Amino acid sequence: MSLILSINAGINSSIGLFKDGRPVICVEEERFNRVKNWFGFPEQAFQYLLDNKYLKPDDLTDIAICDEVLGNVSRERFYQRYANHYEKGKQLAYSTAQAKVKLDIKNKLKSTGLYRNYIEAKGGGKKDLQYNERLYEILVSYGLDKSKVTHVEHHLCHAASAYFGLAQSLDEQYLVFTLDGGGDDLRSTVSIAQNGVIERQSATNEYSIGNIYSAVTHHLGFRSHEHEYKLMGLASYVKQEYADACKRFFEQYLFLENNDTAFANPHFINHSIFFAELIKEFTGSRFDNIAAALQAFTEEVVVRWVKGNIKKYDVKKIVCAGGVFMNVKLNKLIAELPEVEWVNVFPSCGDETNIFGAAFYLHNKKYSKSVQLLNGFTLGTKPTDVDAAIKKYEVDIVVEMHEDINIYIAEQLAENRIIARCSGRMEFGARALGNRSVLANPSRMQNVAKINQSVKKRDFWMPFAPAMLKEDTATFIKQPKSLSHGSPYMMFAFDTVEDRQDDIVCGVHQADHTARAQIVDENLYPEFHDLITKFKKLTGIGCLLNTSFNLHGFPIVENAEQAIEVLLNSEIDILIVDNYCIKRR
Repeated sequence: MSLILSINAGINSSIGLFKDGRPVICVEEERFNRVKNWFGFPEQAFQYLLDNKYLKPDDLTDIAICDEVLGNVSRERFYQRYANHYEKGKQLAYSTAQAKVKLDIKNKLKSTGLYRNYIEAKGGGKKDLQYNERLYEILVSYGLDKSKVTHVEHHLCHAASAYFGLAQSLDEQYLVFTLDGGGDDLRSTVSIAQNGVIERQSATNEYSIGNIYSAVTHHLGFRSHEHEYKLMGLASYVKQEYADACKRFFEQYLFLENNDTAFANPHFINHSIFFAELIKEFTGSRFDNIAAALQAFTEEVVVRWVKGNIKKYDVKKIVCAGGVFMNVKLNKLIAELPEVEWVNVFPSCGDETNIFGAAFYLHNKKYSKSVQLLNGFTLGTKPTDVDAAIKKYEVDIVVEMHEDINIYIAEQLAENRIIARCSGRMEFGARALGNRSVLANPSRMQNVAKINQSVKKRDFWMPFAPAMLKEDTATFIKQPKSLSHGSPYMMFAFDTVEDRQDDIVCGVHQADHTARAQIVDENLYPEFHDLITKFKKLTGIGCLLNTSFNLHGFPIVENAEQAIEVLLNSEIDILIVDNYCIKRR
């Protein structure tokens, strides 16, 4: 038997307990300390596991640490780096010295091979052993045995999460892609996985599409490593000709070589130089045109990379992980490729989910090789101390109980009320999947403005997601054969069926009519499936608008007290906590 504690002490800090390779509880630090995208050791989350007796330190067989080398960077320092590089970029862009360092990449490609920047499978970057030692001190302070620690390389974590978490069978062969802004001196890898073994075929450490996307996000006034999805959502509003005109800029900075199987770019590219060229090129340009060009380039270069490797290795079942694959429009195009027989992307596949890959890899290496196929992603806490929270706010709220809470919710949604649901175990990762969700009738367009103005305060161009019954999928969206197994975690966008777009208008992108659908499987989410089924009986629509339950800029709510606070500070009509119905007085 294995009992593995898996820890991500970097960006999107998280911790999980895995028994015999399967998740028992997995939580993110931000849900407890209320700081979105927290960096560092998941102290409060770990304390929750100890306080609620999920584990005793002596019972652990292993402690898996995501990343071989931990970066000693605080949240503030991380974002400050972007600001510092941007300022250096502005100085370069507008100085006479810039003429001397201006990148003539085509000539460089002709004259030198220095842009090649490959790295061996184990990395080879500078080791920050001091911070690793600091981590061991923290573990020992909690009574953990540091001799049980195994570090798992960053991109191996990504690859293992996708393979062991998504593969239908270990006997079959899968092509595994990882792609992000960087970790352990790597930014992209390609592996072949079969019989429980992941064999890396190639790895690169280029200035990646993840770096480029984050840099442009910062340049356009958004927060890098957090708001990239806003650029993706904006892109579809722009005419193709405007996107193409701007896209040529990005084509200078990232290449594919070796028959489109590997990324490459000039070895001297860094944030400051890229920012300098970005500022010079796009000063005075429309922000939406830049976003559209970036998205178009991302789709083009990554799709070519995937196709090139499928052709090279002749493996047509693929799995993907890493922050770049949070781009659901990109994932849509990959799923639609005729070369792809079967595809899946690990849910919320940024660094927060590396705890899954580290635990899966370690269990399969040391104990037994087996598929750890995900059976849902509601792996967090349940709303506790509900009575105490109600007591705390009793002068501000009215509380009712309903025998069949789902019938009541369905009736209220049919009458066009906005419902917040905090029931059952909390979802892990960036996507709300029904248990910590704000729900609404998807056929009433005014609900988009109402939720945006009163709760989410999202950018006006961003659509919400439709959560639809699995059995009704074909009536709402066009599902490629490669995704016949469904998309229960909102990791793909889909084209929508024209004559049903009005029924789910709140969840349809108003420019390109795609939808980031959550396909609700009764076996994975019986309660949420039952709620949507009851709504369908009243309206004929087997779908709900679904967005995460949080105020703008804050993490998803974790407990009943936080849920009531959001109710009181928004215009949500009704809050549901388990069988409690809570309204403002």
